[in-house]
Amino acid sequence: MEVTAHKNQAESLPPDIHPDIQGEIERLRELEKTAPPITTNPERMGGTPVIGIERLPVEYLIGYLMKGGTVDEFVDEFGADREKVLAALQLIREALANGWLAETIDY
Repeated sequence: MEVTAHKNQAESLPPDIHPDIQGEIERLRELEKTAPPITTNPERMGGTPVIGIERLPVEYLIGYLMKGGTVDEFVDEFGADREKVLAALQLIREALANGWLAETIDY
């Protein structure tokens, strides 16, 4: 779910919403714009790496693509931000190109 969904929820809340809640909604809106493509937070989903700040594990994306799905199908099915999904894949690509995840062996 995107934070924009929270925006819609916030608009349906009573006008006397607690200032702390309104502040948190605004903070999440801003964070959604500036967050890296892959994030982790030990307080959320046990620290599982997720796309942006969505509760959408990166491993779901990898698994979906491995089963033959497309990025657009993933975005449609999970309601993900397409730009964040593509940025996450680019980050994974760069990590692989820089030798991350690869084990050195003598052959």
